[in-house]
Amino acid sequence: MKLRFNLFLSVLCVIASFNLQAQSRKAIKDSSTVIIFNQSSSSTPYKKKKNSNDQNIIKIAPLGFLSGTSPIIYERKITDYFTVQVSAGVTSKNYFRNTIQNTGDNIHLQYTWDDSYTNVSAAPYNFDIRTAKLGTMFSIQPRFYFDSEAPEGSFLGLSFDSYRYNYSIPGIVGDANNFKQSGADKSEYDQITDFMVHFGTQYLYDKLTFEYSSAIGMRSVTGNRYAAGVVGNTNTILQSTSTFKQNILHFNIGIKVGYHF
Repeated sequence: MKLRFNLFLSVLCVIASFNLQAQSRKAIKDSSTVIIFNQSSSSTPYKKKKNSNDQNIIKIAPLGFLSGTSPIIYERKITDYFTVQVSAGVTSKNYFRNTIQNTGDNIHLQYTWDDSYTNVSAAPYNFDIRTAKLGTMFSIQPRFYFDSEAPEGSFLGLSFDSYRYNYSIPGIVGDANNFKQSGADKSEYDQITDFMVHFGTQYLYDKLTFEYSSAIGMRSVTGNRYAAGVVGNTNTILQSTSTFKQNILHFNIGIKVGYHF
């Protein structure tokens, strides 16, 4: 009898031990903590604004001064794939063109006199005594966006651009044997027309935009320059104007920043 009681007591102890271990494991499992890290979108200060309902962008070209242009640019969304961009502004000294063509070797001036005269005025893009004046510019560019999220994303644009660059230069005073270029100012100009194909991408942020693009096309230049001609052993200086025309392949790289609304 005593043996049976001891055996029964041993079985209860084993059962109690298993029960206690099960409860301990459950308590450990139930006490586990899961930590989920959630990054708030507000922590990114320049969050891209996808599928914006804004249809207008006002932009500027911060590097335009290098080519002597200071435009105000407006882009309007027409459909999800199509926008129209127009710009207008002023022109001043074109540093790129003046650096490349300072000597004027590749410009053939047409004079009002015959070949016996020699022009003694400054070369067409010599700005030692020539001064750039304010001119005007205008551009229109339809744009086609590939991802149906206009005006955001990659685009193809076709543009017509018109630029008028104005200059002044002192006239020649004296005679053929003793002259200097210090007379009254004479007006000069370049009239430039471009037909360009643009490839670029525009990004929309909370209210700001950023765009970069490259372009290739044809440029037509018509120029007018002051000219002063001398001939042979005479003391006569013939003051007149000269003209030139150029049709060249033109490349362009642009960066624009703006505000959409």
